[in-house]
Amino acid sequence: MLSQILVNIQDLTKQGKKSLVVFDLDSTLFDVSPRVERILLDFAAAPINQKRFPEQVALFNKIKTMRTDWGIQNALQRAGLDGHHPEFQEAVREYWQKHFFSNHYLQFDNPYEGAIEFVQAVDRAKAEIVYLTGRDVERMGTGSVEILHQWGFPLHERAKLVLKPHRSMDDAQFKTDYFVEAEKKDYAKIYFFENEPVNLHHLMQFCPHVEMIFFESTHAGKAEPPEDLPRIMNFLLSQKES
Repeated sequence: MLSQILVNIQDLTKQGKKSLVVFDLDSTLFDVSPRVERILLDFAAAPINQKRFPEQVALFNKIKTMRTDWGIQNALQRAGLDGHHPEFQEAVREYWQKHFFSNHYLQFDNPYEGAIEFVQAVDRAKAEIVYLTGRDVERMGTGSVEILHQWGFPLHERAKLVLKPHRSMDDAQFKTDYFVEAEKKDYAKIYFFENEPVNLHHLMQFCPHVEMIFFESTHAGKAEPPEDLPRIMNFLLSQKES
């Protein structure tokens, strides 16, 4: 399927037609579980937390995040932190939220397999690229630009980063509004790679002509993935195709 998308883009380019490929960032291009793990370890390393929660912090040597984790609860539970200490749970949740939605920890994210190479191939095929993310400008704008450059993702006049202007904006509505405007332009084809079912369901109501691909990593669990969408777990092309 990924190869066919590249072929379609190349054919449209040869015909003088425009195509747009849109990628979500968190849990679509980037595995954020290393970011979560680093935040939890830093929480445990803080002297104030060691003093307040000595029994809980002692269990953090067992902390390990997984690709399929959403947020922090699964990692905490695997380490034996079962949620029966409300003060601790609130403290670690607040610490995670403050630092997860910040520039500082984005350096710990890792691109999923094949992500860099596929986006670069889309760029070479002359499609327009947009990284459409629920991250907001104030807290994560600078770090998002830096990390895209660091990993070699295209970022130039034809490959742009689009963040929420303000953190309070609803992700699904923000992304749908973007596509509503994009469909007014003369794109022959629009593709969207996204891991969050809520965003996909919302978009399907208003922009059914956008070709959506569900990236199967992790999500908030607020909705089931649309059954009729193609699914991928990485961006790898076969040896022959690459």
